[in-house]
Amino acid sequence: MDEQNLTMADLMAEIDKSMTRIYRGDILKAKVVVVQEEGVVVNIGYHADGLIPWNEFSYDDIDKNSIKVGDEFEVAVLKVDDGEGNVLVSKRRAEAETALEDVQELFNKKEKFTVRIKDVVKGGVVAPVKGLRAFIPGSQISNTYVEDLSQYVGQEIEVEIIELDPKTKKIVLSGKKIAAKRAEEAKKQKLAELVEGEKYTGVVTKLMPYGVFVNLGGVDGLIHNNDLSWVRIKHPSDVVKEGQTVEVTLLALDKATGKISLRLKDINMDPWYLETVNLEKDQMVDVTITRFTHFGAFAKISDNVEGLIHISQISDKRIQKPEEVLEIGQQVKAKILGIDKEAKKISLSLKEVEEKADPEILQYMNQDDEGAKLGDVLGSVF
Repeated sequence: MDEQNLTMADLMAEIDKSMTRIYRGDILKAKVVVVQEEGVVVNIGYHADGLIPWNEFSYDDIDKNSIKVGDEFEVAVLKVDDGEGNVLVSKRRAEAETALEDVQELFNKKEKFTVRIKDVVKGGVVAPVKGLRAFIPGSQISNTYVEDLSQYVGQEIEVEIIELDPKTKKIVLSGKKIAAKRAEEAKKQKLAELVEGEKYTGVVTKLMPYGVFVNLGGVDGLIHNNDLSWVRIKHPSDVVKEGQTVEVTLLALDKATGKISLRLKDINMDPWYLETVNLEKDQMVDVTITRFTHFGAFAKISDNVEGLIHISQISDKRIQKPEEVLEIGQQVKAKILGIDKEAKKISLSLKEVEEKADPEILQYMNQDDEGAKLGDVLGSVF
């Protein structure tokens, strides 16, 4: 009797199914029957099963192994007959019908949430939100310019809805303000951690005619050209390139403005210090006259070291300008009067060398001979 009643019940259910009519756009309850290569077969309470193609299962990436027989959810009817006796249905479109209310609430409350970028399209990228397709303009994906949007595909970013049209289901997202706020917070934290005089590792982000910007992890610092190398350079590209990892010394930090001054060159390798190690006060050195000023002459002691001969230290004679007795390129002997290593200055004297010369030569030097130059005489003596 029970078996007969069960059979009759099943028969009546089948009859009900055959008499049920469904239409495109209907939202039906579905239960997974089979997971196959083409998609998911579901029981929808109709005489024919429903088929969900994989591209209609979800806007998000699908883990096929996570779908189990017996899983239940709602689907939307796409086609009553797909030509093979199945009803073509969509899980993602059914979710979209109910998702609009959730999206509206996110928009009204200005809530922030995370999305995974799915594809790059003209002008930006797309990402699913509650099963709905949302658009993120290229200018709104970050707080900085993004040249290659494809790098974001598969990545998760935090966004907010900046535009919503429920009628057309148009959703526009932005992560720009959120990224800017995070960057500002990271910058404040990084600035608080930095210490003047310490060394840090950073990445070169931009080359400019006057120097290089280096990112220290949330903050950018500037290396002026004269702090890039101990030798004169024409352009920063002579020393570094964009994307290069460098070790820098923090010279100065203004926490109020966020400005950071950096140095790439190692102070321990300063040629000036290396080439002045063996120099000391009262030492006699060979120098070459390099340039004149109204207050004296500069003379090269070595490739990277110059000294100043003050006009009062050029000659016992009273002269108005150094070129009266010296010439550019002239080689002479000079005495070191002082070395200021902190200021990197050396003062020289020709007069004190002259005082040590032979009296006969001094008498010759005092003659009014326009062709005789101080350096010529000194050069012949030393």
